Amino acid sequence: MKIDIQKICGKKTVTRKDGQVINQILTEKWDRTDQFQIDFGNLLIASVSFIDEAFGKLAMCHTGEDLQRKLVFKKMVPYDRKLLNDIIFSRLRQQTLETRNACREASRKNGIANTVQ
Repeated sequence: MKIDIQKICGKKTVTRKDGQVINQILTEKWDRTDQFQIDFGNLLIASVSFIDEAFGKLAMCHTGEDLQRKLVFKKMVPYDRKLLNDIIFSRLRQQTLETRNACREASRKNGIANTVQ
């Protein structure tokens, strides 16, 4: 599945609320999609809030291997790629079985089937 950041978000790529739009798409379609092609169109985001909300929170629910397999980032400027890597690495270090189970419970309550192993 292709996700075009510019098309979906326009200029709203700064706040956590903005990032939540992308996170919701990914979360809702996670189990039914083999791979997400996330196209930034060389747009500079430079927002920890947006990137953490959109992608970092996924690292609290999924393994690093799952993230690498499912998420392909295209046309991302080097600054944002470094920021993304730092956020994902930090979130993966914070992850525990408890946080992964909490993600699973939240998904169930929201009606989103999300298998976390």
